[in-house]
Amino acid sequence: MKFEDLIAKCPKCGSTDKTAHRRFIDNHHAHAELKEFKCDNCGYVFETGKDYEDSEEKTIKKDIITELNKKL
Repeated sequence: MKFEDLIAKCPKCGSTDKTAHRRFIDNHHAHAELKEFKCDNCGYVFETGKDYEDSEEKTIKKDIITELNKKL
């Protein structure tokens, strides 16, 4: 999301307050990925993390995390 988009008003309620929600990938809470940018007032979703996913990079990261979780 560009800086201009972060300070833009919500199309539903006109608020400029947004929160980036993250999803923790593993039980270590050391890795997280963007879930969505959401308006604090009305819950309008501006952008989801799926827009940023790169399949090859995500697969490698997922393999490493799976291997780390096996060692626990």
